[in-house]
Amino acid sequence: MGPAAHAATPTDAQISAALKRHGDGTWTQADVALIRSIPSLAAVVEDVTRPAEVTSASAVLTAGGQAVSATDGSALTAKQLADVMPPADAVPSNPAEVVTTAAEGDTAAATTSSLTGITGGSWKMTHITHTHRSYSGAIIFKYHTYAKFNYGGGKVRAWGERYDDFTDEDLVAQVKVTPKRLVDTKSATPASSGSSMMKREVDLCIFKYGCYATLHPWAQVKVWGNGKTAIGGSGV
Repeated sequence: MGPAAHAATPTDAQISAALKRHGDGTWTQADVALIRSIPSLAAVVEDVTRPAEVTSASAVLTAGGQAVSATDGSALTAKQLADVMPPADAVPSNPAEVVTTAAEGDTAAATTSSLTGITGGSWKMTHITHTHRSYSGAIIFKYHTYAKFNYGGGKVRAWGERYDDFTDEDLVAQVKVTPKRLVDTKSATPASSGSSMMKREVDLCIFKYGCYATLHPWAQVKVWGNGKTAIGGSGV
């Protein structure tokens, strides 16, 4: 029989060492193979070899606050609505913690406009999702950021409500979220473009082995005065 037939079961010390290297970024292919060889761990340990999985969605908001297609103004399906709008338990931005960064592009006496002072223009909601998966493909967590903005006349006129949220559909691992955001910024308005960014800290933990990694998921949305939106950046 070949060597694989005599492969020893990894010890707790070997598993702990492999998890530690997963957490500090010094993992090797041998560490990956070890975790993959144990189904119970492959189901809960983040797959460090997987490319970043980032998606975005947006919708225009009518005067009555209804979200409609940004393409043709048609009503959204229930799924499309859920893909764009923040859920009831999403955490709103805390004005006392927000940092306003310099205005971007062409500006027009950029200030920090209050929502009550904004009339006209169009409102749009954006949503970025960063998904983290285990080696088995199960979802460990998703980090969501939402930003509403007003645009018109070629300018980003104001920011509206901004939120972030974590979801854990598969419940395969322990995810401990630091309550306070590490970063919460929005650029000054009005301006020809703008950016909104949020960043959190989370610990990934496994029963028996404890917390093995601390991640810093973040996402930035870039918006323009014509209503265009894009992912300005995302990472861990």
